[in-house]
Amino acid sequence: LLPPGSGCCGKMAVRKDAPSLPDFDVLKRLARDQLVYLLEQLPGKKDLFIEADLMSPLDRIANVSILKQHDVEKLYKLDNKPVVGVSDQLCFLVRPRISSVKHVAEIVNADKADGRLRKYKIIFTPQKFYMCETVLEEEGIFGDVTIDEWDFYLLPLDDDLISMELPEFFRDYFLEGDHRWMCTVAKALHVLHSLFGPFSKTYGIGRCAKMTYQLWKEIVADTESELKPRQAEIGQVFFIDRGAAA
Repeated sequence: LLPPGSGCCGKMAVRKDAPSLPDFDVLKRLARDQLVYLLEQLPGKKDLFIEADLMSPLDRIANVSILKQHDVEKLYKLDNKPVVGVSDQLCFLVRPRISSVKHVAEIVNADKADGRLRKYKIIFTPQKFYMCETVLEEEGIFGDVTIDEWDFYLLPLDDDLISMELPEFFRDYFLEGDHRWMCTVAKALHVLHSLFGPFSKTYGIGRCAKMTYQLWKEIVADTESELKPRQAEIGQVFFIDRGAAA
């Protein structure tokens, strides 16, 4: 991703007249504000269960003190070990994985077996898939939980480096031919386009790059009327497949 007029990316020598980098910290602020909003949809004291590989990214967005300001009493890592929250409200922050949904179901069904009444909320990030709702129905807890999505698409790691934090993408797409994450990537691109664009030029290499571009252009066409004219901070975008870069 290149600022308009620049010819390089990364920690290289920069011309004195080169434009400044976009403020990617705005991505953190937007993600934090949305997460706080979702937590407040479960008013009152609550325990928060977090999927293990979300703990580090979450800490960059909203640390423990911020979570506690919004009535999170205790934090738990969601793993295969049995954990019993102390609150009457449990919130689960998970990726859209079948294994994670089944583990949540075990906790809810254990409460039901013990006759304990609690409120449950599942926040899927960056989005939920239809299979998640199917598993909830199969496990008999679909009517016992509320479901939301945390649109956490991009995590700034440095001034000029951002990550999608999608550990399954390479395996799912390049090894198993599963295209379910393509729309997620296109939505992430649209976030950049909305905040730092419009992009003046786009270039791509590879089939995955082409699919991402096409999905993104469909999103742009659907939302074009909502975008306000602004000065572009990112002028050129390059889509390069993992295999093409090898």
